[in-house]
Amino acid sequence: MIYAQVEPERIADVNWIMEGYEHLAMVSTVDGNAGLIKFYATPDTYFDTMDIIENMPFRVEVVESFANEW
Repeated sequence: MIYAQVEPERIADVNWIMEGYEHLAMVSTVDGNAGLIKFYATPDTYFDTMDIIENMPFRVEVVESFANEW
């Protein structure tokens, strides 16, 4: 799992971008008012998901990542 912070109005944009990368990671809103979202990635898709997050066309701050649990 990857927790990230975005501007609340960008949550839908993150969902749309990730939907374009079918089967890479699922996005869930943790707290819509705060802009806290969660990415569900697998060990096989984790690094690709992180690459996409780091290259979004707007600010996405990774708050917590659990890659080391695998």
